[in-house]
Amino acid sequence: MATPEQAGTAPVSPISMDMEDACTRRSSRAKKAPVKYEDEFVPATYKEPSQPVIKPSRPKRKAAEVATQNIDAEETGTLLDEILSRMSPDERKEYGGWVELESEPGFFTAMLQELGAKDLKVQEVYNLDAETLGFLSSPVHGLIFLFQYEGDDEVSDDDNRKDCPNHLWFANQTTANACATVALMNIVMNAQGVGLGSQLQRFKDSTENLPPPHRGHFLDANAFIRSIHNSVARRIDLVAEDLGLDNKYEESLKKRKARKKPARPTRKKRRVETTYHYIAYVPANGHVWELDGFQAKPLRIGPIGDSWLGTASKAILDRMHRNSNFSSYSLLSICHSPLKTLSNELAASLACSHALDKLYSGNPTWSVSDPFKTFDDARLAQLNLTREGIAGLELPASFTTKTGEIDFGPAEALELAGKLKAEQDSLDAQHVVELATVDEAVEMVRGRQRDYTPAIHQWVRALAEKGALRELILEMDLDA
Repeated sequence: MATPEQAGTAPVSPISMDMEDACTRRSSRAKKAPVKYEDEFVPATYKEPSQPVIKPSRPKRKAAEVATQNIDAEETGTLLDEILSRMSPDERKEYGGWVELESEPGFFTAMLQELGAKDLKVQEVYNLDAETLGFLSSPVHGLIFLFQYEGDDEVSDDDNRKDCPNHLWFANQTTANACATVALMNIVMNAQGVGLGSQLQRFKDSTENLPPPHRGHFLDANAFIRSIHNSVARRIDLVAEDLGLDNKYEESLKKRKARKKPARPTRKKRRVETTYHYIAYVPANGHVWELDGFQAKPLRIGPIGDSWLGTASKAILDRMHRNSNFSSYSLLSICHSPLKTLSNELAASLACSHALDKLYSGNPTWSVSDPFKTFDDARLAQLNLTREGIAGLELPASFTTKTGEIDFGPAEALELAGKLKAEQDSLDAQHVVELATVDEAVEMVRGRQRDYTPAIHQWVRALAEKGALRELILEMDLDA
């Protein structure tokens, strides 16, 4: 005997099947006999309840169709040309937003050069052990730590945060994507013995007595700093950034409207969004500070002790352990550039060699040439030195003491001249390496500032007009 499903009859629950024999009265409508008894009785077939056909909703495709219908093709081409065109420096200055920055030491070094803080350089830190930190150029003025931000779940340590003291320069972040420059400024403005450019010094003087929110506001409004932050951004990057902010604004409006309506108990889908954030660690007035632009107040970590880097390293490791679910980190150090120190040491060494040459050049045993023949005016200019400046330097006390000894003669002078020559070669080589590092960073940024988007756009357009682009696409589809 066929089951109800096989016979095409409506399915019956097991409970109804078991109770059928127990019931003494059944409805006659269930198996109504046909009018003519000779006709075969066929039970009514079960039909699935019909449901309205719902067409799949594709809002993006609908939006594209509407845009195609309402936007003229010529206007689309003109708009595309404007988006993909090259930006001028004036346009970059007028742009009021900030783009995201990658944690690249070369880019931060080039930024400092453009800002006028030429005494500083940026080195990447790969480990927090004492040996690795010892290789950093001394002194280290601050650390920039990049980590994956947890939003509302981020530990704020509000109980340990205090109002910003007068001796500490700290700015809040008042706009999106500016955290890299905010962290950098929170270090540069607190660096001691560092020469700043005229515009950066003017900014520091004008914000010195302001509270952190106002400092952040004036940092956001500073076109000079903002344009350097956006120096590698292309026009299409700025358009994408504006669209992203516009989408976030629309989402916030939708959330506000949703709050006003009585919400039904629905299962919420958690949205995962990766956000990275820069914060700074600086030594100031005997203590180590964590300066987070998202926080209203700075966090005093502890006393400097033997080394402020050791104190800061412990705090950074603690933060990494708290964010153990996220493995992406980056650490940059803002160090004092050794270029000026190397130039000064080289100048003092050349002054000693020049003094020896003046004393013993007439001696027949003297075989050392004038140091200014090796370091001519062109080479001295690269070191920011001049012959007159070197000749006018006060000789080191160790040199005058050595040459003033009774038994000091031509032989001792030749030996000392050889040591000075070796010292000068070493200092010059170190200066060349450091200068090459800075030049490489600046050239890297200049290379990224070259926008090839307009050329690529014109080339693709030419391929499309010749019909070659469609052929290339078809070939790719066939290969796939």
